[in-house]
Amino acid sequence: MNIPRPAIFSRYIAKSLITFFAGVLGILTFVIFMRQFITIMDMAMTYGTSWVWIASSLLNVLPSVLTLAAPMSFQIAVLLTLTNMSEHGELIALRAAGFSFREIVRPMAYCAIGLTILMVAFANWITPRSYQRVLQRREEAKQKITKVTLEPKTFLDLGEWDLYLEDLDGHTNLAKQIHLIRKQDANSLSTKVNASEGKIILTDSAIGLQLKDGQMQRINKKDPTAIIAANFDSYTMSISLLKGHKRRTRVSELTTTKMWRQLRHDRFTPEKKAEYRTEISTRNVMAFSPLILLLVSCPLGFSLGKRTNKGWGMLFSVIIIFSFYLLMTLGLSIGEKYGPLAYPAPWLPIFVGIGVGIYLWKKRLNI
Repeated sequence: MNIPRPAIFSRYIAKSLITFFAGVLGILTFVIFMRQFITIMDMAMTYGTSWVWIASSLLNVLPSVLTLAAPMSFQIAVLLTLTNMSEHGELIALRAAGFSFREIVRPMAYCAIGLTILMVAFANWITPRSYQRVLQRREEAKQKITKVTLEPKTFLDLGEWDLYLEDLDGHTNLAKQIHLIRKQDANSLSTKVNASEGKIILTDSAIGLQLKDGQMQRINKKDPTAIIAANFDSYTMSISLLKGHKRRTRVSELTTTKMWRQLRHDRFTPEKKAEYRTEISTRNVMAFSPLILLLVSCPLGFSLGKRTNKGWGMLFSVIIIFSFYLLMTLGLSIGEKYGPLAYPAPWLPIFVGIGVGIYLWKKRLNI
């Protein structure tokens, strides 16, 4: 079966682009991911979390890393592909063979469209959900009291309670002379529990105590003479290792659909509305960035001479990426400051990119 020449060259260009894209994406993902890896491992060591928690956190952080790395990787891959073809004289050969700039760009455009579709799904739904799970895992770790190690003759801080064991059998967890002190609560009451012996049951989320032959006292700090005391033969209690705290929801962990729904039904302040709208626009600017970066990069790549090496491609890529994110930051600031511009302002790099791309293409085609 004979494959038309344009199809052969289109596959060659697409293969070259995808190869560069995969390589650069791997490097950037690793660099960005390592920072998150260090943060997660530091929390794991601080709060004594399990390996399941670590694996889940690392897995859920990947979508946000890929969403950030993919546009930059595509931009670099486009210019590396064009500079590589220019360096080997392939662009000149294709032009001499009758291929137009449109035919050369077409396979790259298909790749950009495919990446944009994936980016829309990631930026608006997949990444916010995974980021929400990351924040939930971090909150679970922060709310859990640091890994508990039972030791005799040591005061153990258990949040609301302090625990002291005079003697402890490490195999059976049977203890003697157990003392529990509950810190002052909202009613200025302090509770003390003493027992001659008992058994300690330790789990990931709580400590269970089966106490025998003891006494419980409740003292009012405002009136020390008001004491309630009771003796017991046996008493079972549980101390939670989780701190009660409600996490504040961040805008970045909400899906775009949920933000639109809340904007329609909830009564937000103008500042809150602007925050939601700029977040929605920023996500879609990131999603459509491959198309704009391609529009700007191709005429630059075609202008490079045969002696140009890949270093120039990297230099132009850094300049374009820096300019894109600078304009996006500027648009984001304008959108948050001026409510009516909350939706359009973050699209500033897209508008500027279209204008610059059209200018560069006209200049390239007029040569």
